[in-house]
Amino acid sequence: MSRRDPFRPTFGASPYFWAGRTLILDRFTDAVEDNPGNPNRSLITDGARGIGKTVLLTELENIATLVDSTIPTRIRELSPPATRTITAVTVGGLGRVDTELLDVPSPTPTLNSRLRELLGLLRGTGVLITVDEVQDADPEALSQLATTYQDLIRDDRQVALVMAGLTHGINRLLDLPGTTFLRRARRFELGPLTDADALATLTTTAADSGRPFDDSSARSAVQLARGYPYLVQLVGYLAWDHTEDAITQDDVAAIAEEAIETMGAQVHAPSLKGVPSAQLAYLRAMADLTEPGRNTVSSTEVAEAVGKKPNQATDTRGKLMDRGLIEAPAWGRVSFTLPYIAEHVRSQGRRTRIS
Repeated sequence: MSRRDPFRPTFGASPYFWAGRTLILDRFTDAVEDNPGNPNRSLITDGARGIGKTVLLTELENIATLVDSTIPTRIRELSPPATRTITAVTVGGLGRVDTELLDVPSPTPTLNSRLRELLGLLRGTGVLITVDEVQDADPEALSQLATTYQDLIRDDRQVALVMAGLTHGINRLLDLPGTTFLRRARRFELGPLTDADALATLTTTAADSGRPFDDSSARSAVQLARGYPYLVQLVGYLAWDHTEDAITQDDVAAIAEEAIETMGAQVHAPSLKGVPSAQLAYLRAMADLTEPGRNTVSSTEVAEAVGKKPNQATDTRGKLMDRGLIEAPAWGRVSFTLPYIAEHVRSQGRRTRIS
């Protein structure tokens, strides 16, 4: 039995047990084993922070057995730079090879030429291009990448492309000049895990660790995590670390506050960074109107709370939806997309200062 905490609440770290994303993994596995042209070689995934985009990207890289290196480095590994030509060879003894440096001007490399050079050196394999955090990428670089990728696809090259990012960043990407081709990529929006998948993740991960969940503690952990993949791992990690025996319902209850606070620091704070004051005011009004057990609030009530008419608050609401912070699950209703963000918003500015 392992006595190391088997849960991994670290962004980008693959979990020990996968649940809820197998459709994407299976399709991509089939795609890389297929011929060029398989539509599942071009994937775009989007969703809220902590929903598992980077983890999924890492797993797709593992499926493709990608060597994590820059293109020039990989080229040098496969074929050292041919900047010298052989002028004489002596056989016998220690052997000797005389060379002279060639004064050959080299053209300025481009992404297209570098990728073609790399693909030309590969045998029986191809290149997977991955882009994480698309919303933070340079738009011009994304356009260049999209154009290059389309050019390679047209030439039937062994390439695949996987991009991941927040929903508003993916939408911006697909609106850029030169990225029209990517609108035909397979797009998957990552949502919360089902209760069954969250339960399987928790119980299977902890099963052989020496500190398994019992039935009641597992159900409590699922309820606390609310299907959020990062929170599933965090709740499991904290509950496992809280005891030296089997995890009980009391263990889950004991770590609930810490899990929510950590979620606020690791997920909510970065999500709210750079949000304009008008949008923050809208979020605070939503948080104040959100009652325990009530997932949605009236958009009219929120608008009134910020001193605006419903039509005047439409732009603010739309921008928050683009950021992936809120959604409109029904006509005239809005809700937060991230669990416990209402609690985080309400607590902002009211932290205890310790001297």
